[in-house]
Amino acid sequence: MIHSRFADDVERHAADARLLRHERAYYRRWIEQALDHARPEARSGLEWLASRYDAVVERLLALPATVVHGEFYASNVLVAGGGRVAPVDWEVAAAGPGLIDLAALTTGWGASERAAMERVYTAAVPTEIAPADPEALDLCRLHLAVQWLGWAPPGWDPPADHRRDWRGEALGIAEELRL
Repeated sequence: MIHSRFADDVERHAADARLLRHERAYYRRWIEQALDHARPEARSGLEWLASRYDAVVERLLALPATVVHGEFYASNVLVAGGGRVAPVDWEVAAAGPGLIDLAALTTGWGASERAAMERVYTAAVPTEIAPADPEALDLCRLHLAVQWLGWAPPGWDPPADHRRDWRGEALGIAEELRL
């Protein structure tokens, strides 16, 4: 598992590969861009979230870091014969919480499929990179939803099979986390 392989010295690996870093400014950029890109009728919910986002950022920064793919969505994973898994599209690989990749991989799956993937990941990850925060995966899911809101330029519509209500997802997760 990639998260285990590079966890021993993530800073050195990240520097050697010139990876992005999931730092405070990185996380803050996405919520700010989400606000900039929001339609007027959608701003109020995002302003509410933005006013609480520093607490989210602090918790994300406290998670154990490793090398992450950054967009480990099912559409960026090829599975070859014999079960060989090959992630593609590494342009946003970074030093950050390993759960970012699990959050991306489980996006769009039903609750039972997500739970099964989470159990497999939890069983495989070494304790030194397992987060102590029981809400860590939800924090990573929240970040990804905010990132999509910040990435999508105003007026852009994704292809039908990639559409999600990222705003609704972000606000729903924030509410579940009682931010």
